[in-house]
Amino acid sequence: MTKLHTKLVLLTLASTTLLGLASPIMAQELKKTPDLTKDFSQTQASQASSFTMPSGYPEELNSLTEDTRSYVVIDQDTHKVLMEREGNKPYPIASMSKIMSVYLTYKAIEEGKIKLDDKIKTPESIVRDFTDNAELSNAGLVTDAEYTVQDLLYGIMLASGNDATTLLMSHIYGSEQEAVAAIRRQLDEWGIENYEFYTTSGAPNKYLPESYWIEGSTKDSQNKMSAADVALMAQYITEKYPQILELSSAREYTMAKDSDHPIKMANNNLLLEGAQYGRPGVTGLKSGYTDEAGKCFVTTTTENGRKMIAVVMGVQEPYSSYEETKILLDGLNKHPELYQLEGLATNLLPTQAEKEAQAAKAAAEEAASKAQAAGSKEEDVENLPNRRNNPFTNFMRSIFGIFN
Repeated sequence: MTKLHTKLVLLTLASTTLLGLASPIMAQELKKTPDLTKDFSQTQASQASSFTMPSGYPEELNSLTEDTRSYVVIDQDTHKVLMEREGNKPYPIASMSKIMSVYLTYKAIEEGKIKLDDKIKTPESIVRDFTDNAELSNAGLVTDAEYTVQDLLYGIMLASGNDATTLLMSHIYGSEQEAVAAIRRQLDEWGIENYEFYTTSGAPNKYLPESYWIEGSTKDSQNKMSAADVALMAQYITEKYPQILELSSAREYTMAKDSDHPIKMANNNLLLEGAQYGRPGVTGLKSGYTDEAGKCFVTTTTENGRKMIAVVMGVQEPYSSYEETKILLDGLNKHPELYQLEGLATNLLPTQAEKEAQAAKAAAEEAASKAQAAGSKEEDVENLPNRRNNPFTNFMRSIFGIFN
């Protein structure tokens, strides 16, 4: 073997070694007898986790009523779930949906897109598709009549007017479909994910012409949400725009008061002070009723000096959602110590912004960790001992002139 061949073999061996995520209108809702027999187990309800009450929770609070399918009572200051039954399972919410339309109206006012005294003309299509529809609760709008934004807000909250809701939302967003898309975006921003929203008014698709349906929805589509998420939605709305409570606590209101077609409306919230189930701290908020939703109500109140939101859903005949709410709140008031109980779950969810910030933080931490690991490897390589300074390499250097 020549010296050149010997050098090549030795260099080859050395290289291998070194490589190695009209008359007063009341909010009637739909004129249906509740049918709560429909099985929702195949929808999100089957996928929702349940709230678990901690040790020391008063057992009698779990059996105050058997006539409400789902309910929660939430402490607004802490978001603690003080009482619940299937409170985290989505069910039809009917006209409780309308508070989202009120929220978006106040948001549009805040952004300067509309004003409370703006007048909106009623097209014939709204009267035909909503006001004249006996299946729906309506404010009683008149074709070509003009109503102010404030009139329509009262028509939504006191008369639960599907006509008022759709007219106002279509005026702001251009169509029912765009308004629903805006509602969905807002719910997403609040971190509410386990919901279905198809109409601004809460009326099921089956009562509306298909021209109002959003893409991908069907005749059976209807708004659904859990009681806990309805409470969270109501809290965001009332804290951002407390003027909604002026609407919901008004005893009566007359739309288009000085016109040829005034519409007088009365508040049918029987929890307002002086009413049948009245309480001094109640300020609102909104009822809901369809055949599948049953009787529903979201209440804003102050109990024992603390702000509360109570939501009852799926109340069966012949019982009243107002009476059921009273039973729950009366029971709660017997246990003032409950507010201090450790281990109560909350209905608060991380907002979209918080989730994005958390994801960005996690990504940054992962990148930093990888960079640190890479730097550590480079440091390890730099700190390797000099293996060239040994008797063998020194011998080869002296003979062949390699490893220099």
